[in-house]
Amino acid sequence: MRRVLAVSILLLVVLSAGCIGSGSTNSTPTKSTASGTQTPVNGINFGKYLQGGVIGNWSRLFNETFYVSEGYGELVKHYFPNAEVLPASQYHGTGIAVLSSKDSHDVLFGKPVHVSNIEPFGYVAYRYGIHYVGPWEGTISIFNTDNGSTMVITGTSKAGVGAALYFLKQVKDGKVKPDFRAVVRLGGFEGEVVQEIGDVNFNGIPDPDEHYQLYQLGMGQHFNYYWRVVKGENVTVSGGFIRLVNGTKVYIRALGFNVSVNIKNPKGVALTYVIENINPKLMVLPSNAKILDNTTVEFTTDEPSFSIVAKNVSEYRVLAFGDHRPSSGDKPPEVFLKIMGEINNEDGAFVIDGGDLVYSGTIYQWANLMEVWHWNKPVFIAAGNHEYQGEGINIFHYLFGPTDYAFSLGNYRYIFANDVMGNYQLTEKQFEWIKEQLEIAKERGEKPVIVMHAPPYDPRPGGDDHAMDESSAKELLKLMKEYNAFGIFSHIHLYWNGTYEGVHFIITGGGGAPLYAPPDEGGFYHFVILTMEPEGRIAIKVVKISP
Repeated sequence: MRRVLAVSILLLVVLSAGCIGSGSTNSTPTKSTASGTQTPVNGINFGKYLQGGVIGNWSRLFNETFYVSEGYGELVKHYFPNAEVLPASQYHGTGIAVLSSKDSHDVLFGKPVHVSNIEPFGYVAYRYGIHYVGPWEGTISIFNTDNGSTMVITGTSKAGVGAALYFLKQVKDGKVKPDFRAVVRLGGFEGEVVQEIGDVNFNGIPDPDEHYQLYQLGMGQHFNYYWRVVKGENVTVSGGFIRLVNGTKVYIRALGFNVSVNIKNPKGVALTYVIENINPKLMVLPSNAKILDNTTVEFTTDEPSFSIVAKNVSEYRVLAFGDHRPSSGDKPPEVFLKIMGEINNEDGAFVIDGGDLVYSGTIYQWANLMEVWHWNKPVFIAAGNHEYQGEGINIFHYLFGPTDYAFSLGNYRYIFANDVMGNYQLTEKQFEWIKEQLEIAKERGEKPVIVMHAPPYDPRPGGDDHAMDESSAKELLKLMKEYNAFGIFSHIHLYWNGTYEGVHFIITGGGGAPLYAPPDEGGFYHFVILTMEPEGRIAIKVVKISP
């Protein structure tokens, strides 16, 4: 199925400061709009404004009396120093309310824009069919109540609330306008979600030692994978992505076995790094590193640059499987849990997951998966078509980072690429990048291993309906043959090990999804043990799992 990635609307705002004056009240005391929407006396006539116009005129529609949750008064005063700040206990459904995530629940329940608590993600923002994960989102909701009109500001954290206030100040000062493509307008309601990147201490304020960015969100969230300013230190990461920064602690999820950090113009600030998704047994670690669990280490350093690299290995094992989404619904299949347990019991350097992790990408499906997602080895993932759609795209990137990446271990170079977009096509840019990675492998004397979700060939009799786009398949197979690359794919729910067009690859799609073939044609649940031998020899063993 063709998947179209909706592009979110970007608004990068430059830091600025300055005092503002109080706004004036300008409510319209009508009882109904031209569209028939009922408007209470002293409420807002939404029909007078184009989409985005209500938020754009908020400072003329409300005076600057803010009813705030405990701990948010100083934040409001930072952005609006002339505002009157009153406790949220005095809020009765009119005026401006600045509420904590928890306090906003009852006020915004059922509204097209709100914040809710969905474990294990914590508080998430919601915008008319799309959830946004992460502690960086702020929400703005304007609507009429029985007593008049109200604007409710909240977020997934204090940083998110600060982002919403920052945005509203920029709107009031005429520096930005609400983008109608990011705004939800439904009758007597208008709202939107904004996202900040850079508030690393989560105080809701752009500090001088941070680099602050603000976005109005449409379908997609924004992720700054490789760079952040932390206490004035310009931190750049390769071989992994920055999952989170909290104060002076930088969380990096590894995308291989060589994680490097470089600080431009260092100031000597000691930072703590938490490196996740690595195999400590195979890594050369700093002397002060603490091993927190089987895949995580932590250490503090003021060094301006360092690398966490793998030891010299000549032979090791990789565990591969894919397609463990259910046939429908939210809960992972029981057979997937068995496979995960068996893989955890095996010796191996890392795990390859070929994708299709959940059924259709909803946050509730992801939540059910992540509740049981427990691995004792690093896991590297090829995006699958089932999770990489709708809000699932945001969640995939939040959890696992970019979809196209490469790393080396021993005499092999692993090249992961997303082939589930545009009717299972690879773009010209992707092919250029893949060829660059193949050249790197050639120069180093490494055997390339291509990892994608959809295979270039469907081996079932009369198949081909589950192969990638024909033109992309031909080009990929040509490159793989030229560089003697091995392939690991899934997508087709069976096991297959063979050669096509002179290219050796496996399809390992029996991780728990409904099977596509009888057992004698590979239709059984399984995972694969790959022994990566020196000089490019790969021993392959399939392990069958009974449901």
